[in-house]
Amino acid sequence: MSRFNISHETIINAPIESVWKKLIAIDDWEWNRWTKLKADSLAEGMEGKLVASYEGNDEWKEFDFRFGKVSESEHLLTWVGSVGPKGCLFSGHHTMRLEAMNENENKTRLIHKEEFGGLLAQLGLGLPFKTLDRNYLLMNESLKKCVEEKQ
Repeated sequence: MSRFNISHETIINAPIESVWKKLIAIDDWEWNRWTKLKADSLAEGMEGKLVASYEGNDEWKEFDFRFGKVSESEHLLTWVGSVGPKGCLFSGHHTMRLEAMNENENKTRLIHKEEFGGLLAQLGLGLPFKTLDRNYLLMNESLKKCVEEKQ
């Protein structure tokens, strides 16, 4: 575990299926100015490229990633990346999970986390952690806005 781990929760005023549909449409993340996932399919073990714009300004950095668990029944999307043997230098485990809050209210809780490991994360090196923390919250708010406007 790293002291730089990130966790944000956002309530979205929309049914869980509407949010899930938008979340897993990785080829159409127009709502997300900070992260793009490029892969041939959305399946556990599938490798791809993650491109990140730390300032949301179309300046992108590219990283290798692999999808972890992707579960429609659990409304769970995960991906992982690492540097060095078994992530000894750096690793990240990214999770976006949805929970239905109340079937009658059509509200969804988005739980968005990343856990970092490896030597660089322990030292606070390798990524701009403070910026990522801000960006994950902005991603949540942007997905919320996108889904709610389409209701």
